[in-house]
Amino acid sequence: KESLGGNAKTIMLAAISPADINFEESLSTLQYASRAKRIKTNAIVNEDTNDRIIRELRAEIERLRKEVAGQQPAQSVQSAADEEVQRLRAQLLESQRMIEEM
Repeated sequence: KESLGGNAKTIMLAAISPADINFEESLSTLQYASRAKRIKTNAIVNEDTNDRIIRELRAEIERLRKEVAGQQPAQSVQSAADEEVQRLRAQLLESQRMIEEM
């Protein structure tokens, strides 16, 4: 069972013979194939932790850039909006710095 498990998709082919002389071997092969088809594997993508963090930070940077670019505040709330833009820019720069350090 362990040899069929793991982190991969597995295909099994059972070859049997119609000859009387190979009856025991064919029966054994079919029994093994019957047990093997009940084995369930869950393949997952092997991903380096640093690559995952970099990908997430880049996505966050892109989201923050779009958020900063999309903000067009009204004149009455200009100062509050300017502070928010500055905060987002600082957050963007911090995320970029973290990516460059990796």
